[in-house]
Amino acid sequence: MSQLKISYGNNMPVQAPLIPDPFVPYQCLGNRTVYAVCRGDENVIRSLLEPTPFEFVEDRFVVSIVDFSNCDKVPFMDAAIVVPVGYKDILGGNYIFEYENNDAAIAAGRELWGYPKKYARISLEKEGDTVTARVIREGEMLMEVQCVLDDSMSIPTKPKLTPHLNIHAQPAPDGPGVLARRIIARDTSSDFKVISERAGETSIRLGGTANDPLDLFESKEILGGGFIVGDFYATEKNGWGKIIDTLESR
Repeated sequence: MSQLKISYGNNMPVQAPLIPDPFVPYQCLGNRTVYAVCRGDENVIRSLLEPTPFEFVEDRFVVSIVDFSNCDKVPFMDAAIVVPVGYKDILGGNYIFEYENNDAAIAAGRELWGYPKKYARISLEKEGDTVTARVIREGEMLMEVQCVLDDSMSIPTKPKLTPHLNIHAQPAPDGPGVLARRIIARDTSSDFKVISERAGETSIRLGGTANDPLDLFESKEILGGGFIVGDFYATEKNGWGKIIDTLESR
């Protein structure tokens, strides 16, 4: 029979907290990312940013699928569409859509820092010079990224996407509305150690459902893509988010 270990963690359920406490620091050695840099429809991006306090910056965006299976706190896979945004005098990136395959990782990113994470099945496989990654949610293919690596191709220029700028929203428990909204900035990029980055001929497919309309980005031009291997670190200095503003509840 299991023995009850009393916990005083910072998250629910109190008897067996879902999120490791403290979640930071953590690391993922041999982290792998396949990505595509795209140009989209400015009107679509503006419409998706309209419910947020963030300002439109440009029509480029990044589709990425990342393998955090070696994470020492919680192994997970991550997939996202990130767009450049502005907030007051800060330029960074806002995660429009994001998916992961581990409930603890989802809760950590969403509850601590406001990343808009949902559950999905995610895979990333490399066979020779071909990298293929897929995201399936509720039986629907939402994302597929394939990159055929070619060392004669140049690494594409990426838009500025750090710090990550998120809306940390707490729903009101006693009725409709929001109890609190904060703008969180988080930037671990200075601690990432690149092992290798190769460009390649990249293609993507984006599906959509009523609650996950990634196909809004289907009107896109692929500007380039690639595959990055590196060591990811969420350090005590940079792994936590920073509250940069508190908005009125509504």
